[in-house]
This record gives sequence, C-alpha cells and structure tokens, in this order.
Amino acid sequence: MAMEANSLFSPFFFVTLFLGFFITILIMRSRSRVHKQRAQVVLAPLPPSPPRLPLIGNIHQLVGGNTHRILLQLTRTYGPLICLRLGQVDQVVASSVEAVEEIIKRHDLKFVDRPTDLTFSKILFYDRNAVGTLPYGGKWKQGRKIYAMEMLNSRRVKSYAAIRVDEVRKVTAEIARKAFAQTPVINLSEMVMSMINDIVIRVAFGDKCKQQAEFLLLVKEAIRYINSFTVGDMYPSLKFFDTLTGLKSKIEGVRGKLDKVFDEIIAQHQVALAAQPAEEDLIIDVLLKLKDEENDQEFPITSNDVKAIIMEIFLGGSETSSTVIEWAMSELIKNPKAMEKVQKEMREAMQGKTKLEESDNIPKFSYLNLVIKETLRLHPPGPLLLPRVCSETCEVMGYRVPAGARVIINAFALGRDEQYWGSDAESFKPERFEGSSVDFKGFNYEFIPFGTGRRMCPGMTFALSSVEVALAYLLFHFDWMLPQGMKIEDLDMMEISGLATPRRSPLLLLAKPIIPLTEKI
Repeated sequence: MAMEANSLFSPFFFVTLFLGFFITILIMRSRSRVHKQRAQVVLAPLPPSPPRLPLIGNIHQLVGGNTHRILLQLTRTYGPLICLRLGQVDQVVASSVEAVEEIIKRHDLKFVDRPTDLTFSKILFYDRNAVGTLPYGGKWKQGRKIYAMEMLNSRRVKSYAAIRVDEVRKVTAEIARKAFAQTPVINLSEMVMSMINDIVIRVAFGDKCKQQAEFLLLVKEAIRYINSFTVGDMYPSLKFFDTLTGLKSKIEGVRGKLDKVFDEIIAQHQVALAAQPAEEDLIIDVLLKLKDEENDQEFPITSNDVKAIIMEIFLGGSETSSTVIEWAMSELIKNPKAMEKVQKEMREAMQGKTKLEESDNIPKFSYLNLVIKETLRLHPPGPLLLPRVCSETCEVMGYRVPAGARVIINAFALGRDEQYWGSDAESFKPERFEGSSVDFKGFNYEFIPFGTGRRMCPGMTFALSSVEVALAYLLFHFDWMLPQGMKIEDLDMMEISGLATPRRSPLLLLAKPIIPLTEKI
C-alpha cells in the first residue's frame, strides 16, 4: 500500500492564504495569553526555540522536508529539549536519553495522556476509543489488558504462525515466477505491503473476507487523511475552518464507509459465532466474545470499541511492518558484506534442509536478529512517537513544560545519537548489537522504535513475528541485486513522513532463486 509523499505541514500556503481573515482573533488570544503568563510565577524558562514568526510560530521551519529529520537538525542546534510554537499549540520535542528519562520516569503520570483534540483520532478512532488514543484511566487499563491477555499475547501470536508462513510462501513463489519472466524486475515494496495486508486481514477477519478489497482501500484513504494537515489541529480555536473547507466531512465520509463495511463483517461473524464457536482465534471473534460478556467487563465493550481497536491494529500494524522489511532489504543491498553474512548464516544453519519452520529455525538466526535491530535503529517505523500531552506544568531538564503542551519523543534522533551509538551512528552495522544488552523493549531509551513506558506499543511481538518470517524467506531462498546498470550509490535511501516512514521510491530489485520451495503453494 503505497503512500503519497506528503509532509505533515506541506500545505503551509493553504494556511497563510486565510491567515489574514483570522488575524484579529489570533491577536486577541495572544494578548490574553500574555496577560495570563505575566500573572503566573515562572519557575523556569521554556525550552529553547528557533526564531518564531507572528501568528504561525515555527510552522514555516517544518516545511519542505521530513519532519523527524528537520527536528533532528533543530535539536543539534538548540539542544535535546526544544519548544516549538505551531500555530496556537506549544509542542515540546525530546531527543535525548536524559530528556526521555525525565518524561517517562520522573513525570510519568503527567505525560501519560494523549491530545484530546486531534481531528483524525476523534473521527477515525470512533471518538478516541482505540487503546492508543484513550485517556489514561480505567478504560485504557482494560484495553491494555485485553491486548496483553486476549488479543496479542504470545500464545495467540504463535497461533497465527500458519497464516504468516502461508502468505510469505505465496510471495516467495510469486517472486520465483517473476525471476524467470521477461521482465524480472520486482517491486519488492509493493509485494511486501500486499503480503502484510493479507496477513493482518486474515488474522483479523479470517480467510473469507468478502469486504477485503474495499476495506483496504478505505484504510489507505484513512492513512492519507491522518498524514494530511488540518488547520484545527494547529489552531484549536479555528476548528470550524476544517468544516468550511470540507476536510472534516471528507474524513467523516471515510468513517461512514468504514462503518458500513465493519457492520457487514461484524454481522457475518456474529451469525457464525452463534451457529458454532470459532475454531480460529480471529481478532474480531475475540472482541465480539468480550463484547457479549458485558458483566465481566468494568467498561462494557461496544461496537464502536470493536471498530476502533481493529482500525488501530490495521493503521499501526500493516504499513509499519512492511516498512521495516523494505528498509532491512534496502540496507542489506546497500551493504553487501552484511547481506552475505546473514545469508551464509541461514543457509549453513539449515544444513541442506529447504523448509523453514518459524518456531524451530528462525529463532536460531542470530545475525538476522541483529539486522532487524539495526534496521529499527536507523529506520524506526514511527520516527516521532505518538504525541503525549502535559497534564500539569512541570520541569524537564531545568526547563518548564507548560500544561497543555503536546510532547513528542523523536525516536529517529535517539537512534542516531553519537553519544550512545558512536561516530558511525549513521552507518548500518548490525554487529554493534552483538553481545549488547540494548534491546527495543522500552528499557533502553536510546532505542525505542516501539515506544516506552505505559504507552508502549502493545503489538510489538505481533509485528516482529511477520518481519522475521518474511525476511527469513526472502534471504534464504534468493540472492538479491539491483537492476542492470544501477549502482549501489544510486539507491535512494530517503523516506517520506507519515504514520510510518516508507521509502520515498519503491524498492526495485532482481531476485535469483537459490533454494527452491519444496512444496507447492
């Protein structure tokens, strides 16, 4: 599922076009804010900030590039904790281990909430009923428990192994067919995205989902709106403007179409569950069973809760997983010695066997594990972790973070901090993790591709399992090379901003079958 190249703040000209119309309102609010600030006792200064412009603040500095990379450069100039003024919103960006540690450990409960006024989360997540967007409290705790105990626990994730292997083998067979075709160049980005979508669809809805094509198109459209700029998110007093421009109605239109598809799928599964208990542990069936057990839940699960959680799984688990796979393959193509090492390890470990087993073989591929870690360090699928909101004014690293400020942790910057990763922090070097205790489970703040603290991604194990199996099959069965005439230095290694960070250009490769699939698909 390709994503349009689209910076979060790229429609800057659109905002400035209408800025004059609202200048009086903004000036009045600005004066009111100044009076309030003067009335307060300022215990510490705000974090450093780049120069601001009247009314728009720092928005102009985030135009024309990838937001996470721009923020990394600003951090190197102004320090590990900076404060940007984006329209009417204060946004604090943390880009060092020390800053993250203070936020996550020292002031945990003051930064545990999500912003309540983001347009996409209110509409596409059914009034913020996805677990990742719920306010901290009883319902959020219940949702996390459902993830941990019911939906994506280790037993449940292992039960999906047959689905993962089946879909990966289909792609492997298709690549083998294309390798012998007249046009052997393979769009690996496209094939991997399709494979991950199929895995998530089958895990969520089963093998026979008639609405699959329509649902995936709507998810793609939803991602496009999530990655777009909304005036109301930067200027909360002007939320009506998104209604005037028709943006809000377009997002609501997508939600309406999703409702229809969801209702059809839910109705089909309710009928099937009533006739016979489900043999598979499909996510929708797990949620529907919990929904029917109203007395067992402190916060009864509604149909909207079911829809919101499934949307969360798709939006958070499909493109992110495919992005990790395509970046791992990109880095291995760019670094032939690492490619040779990982393939040699796998093929020698198999000792002539040709059938990969997820439970028996893949966990033994230690260098593959290092490759995945190094890919996540350089290319975290969500480089800017989902925003938090400061619920109470507090001090971080000697600076004041005001109540109501949105707080972003730049995982991309943390993974490239030379203080922790050395002078070669920009280089792909899986060996740096050899014998190291640093892991991505949220305890090492310099390496948090899945987040950290109470808001850490609950689907980490589920996502990694698909990544591991896909890479194992792609690297075991094929040798890979760039299309004829293309040099390694010509390979585009830039990403685009968005919910995930896929490659700016698709990964086009040639595959040479080395070890054939032994069984027919």
